[in-house]
Amino acid sequence: MSTAAPICVGTPLPVRSHGAEVWVVSLLCLLVTFVSCCLLSPVYGWLITGCCMFLFILFLGRWIVGRPLGVLVSERNLMSLGRFQMIAWTILLLSAYFSIALKRLYVLSANSQALPLNIAMDWRLWALMGISATSLVGSPLLLNAKSMQTPSDKTVDQASRALNEPAESISANGVGLLYSNTSPADACLSDMFQGDDIGNAAYIDASKLQMFYFTVIALLTYGYAIYTGLGNVYPQQGFTMPVPSDALLALVGISHAAYLTGKTAQHL
Repeated sequence: MSTAAPICVGTPLPVRSHGAEVWVVSLLCLLVTFVSCCLLSPVYGWLITGCCMFLFILFLGRWIVGRPLGVLVSERNLMSLGRFQMIAWTILLLSAYFSIALKRLYVLSANSQALPLNIAMDWRLWALMGISATSLVGSPLLLNAKSMQTPSDKTVDQASRALNEPAESISANGVGLLYSNTSPADACLSDMFQGDDIGNAAYIDASKLQMFYFTVIALLTYGYAIYTGLGNVYPQQGFTMPVPSDALLALVGISHAAYLTGKTAQHL
């Protein structure tokens, strides 16, 4: 959001065709992933796979939005916490699954009795991805009603003073009660912690801050479980997706419930 001292990352680039660059980066990431997962240890293969996925996402943001972190920018030209946690869980889970599948295929394919790609996925893993997807999809639905309303002049004036931004600009860019930036170049990391409405855009949203911390803690906890699981010296027993605990699932579920509930509050 356009505050007096925004925390912005990346310089917007002109949008243009990246045909050759897309092919080179995509093929290079796939090649590095295959080689590292097959020839290196499971842990290193997983880490390199995750780095390649993250690198490709950075290039994707640059190609489409014009800045590396463009994948986090929403339709209102704000960096979205929902997008952050969805991308983070996608990279963590899919990089682990893909690296495990390649490692099992490389190690166990010589055994005709083995099923290298028969990787069990506990229902808790599906629940983690489902919760993340629900927040990302549910947020616009909950905010849709606010986009049909009009903020009061007093609310716009207060936001103008707090954000150090002209009231005319706030009114012109806003989507109903919702704050919006002019272009993706205005999106900043601080957007993820500020309110959605014009009335609370200049303030920290406690529910977003809570979900950010819960998401980071959950990612680190499950990431460590993957790290230790891939260090198993018995390939027939290892190379599997760890089962997250019920406590971890509850932690993620509660944080997302508070996050979505906070979006229903109105700041007229």
